Amino acid sequence: MTTGRVPRLDSSFSAATDAALDMALRPFIERLVKPDKRERATAHFLPKREHSSYHELVTSIDESRARPCTPSDIAGWNDVRGVLFVDHEAYSTTAKQAHDLYLKGTDAVFVAYGATFALLRPKSGAPLLIT
Repeated sequence: MTTGRVPRLDSSFSAATDAALDMALRPFIERLVKPDKRERATAHFLPKREHSSYHELVTSIDESRARPCTPSDIAGWNDVRGVLFVDHEAYSTTAKQAHDLYLKGTDAVFVAYGATFALLRPKSGAPLLIT
C-alpha cells in the first residue's frame, strides 16, 4: 500500500501488503483497541483512509493490558512476524526488529499477525508489551 509519502524507515523494511495489513489490523482492533474506539478504528483503517495516521491506533490501544517490555521479555518471540505501524506507513517486520528500532519524535506499534501480542513504542518512555 503506497501513500505517496516518503517512508520513515530505510529500505531494509518492506511495505506491508494488503494481506499482511488484514492479518494484523482486523484482530488488533477486535482484541487490543479500547471498545469505545473500535468502530472509529474500523472505519479509518479497514481499509485505511489516505489521510488517517496510524498514530490514532496508538492512542486507541487498551493500555490496561500493557506492561514494560525489555528484550528478554520478547526473546521467545523475536522471529514472530507482523506489521509495524508508524505515521502513515506500515512495514512487514519481526518483533525483534520492531523492538530494536529507534524512532525519534514519533510513536509506533508492532502488531503480530493474528494480534497475539503488540509492542508499543511510545514517543517517549520504554516499550510496552500488550497481550
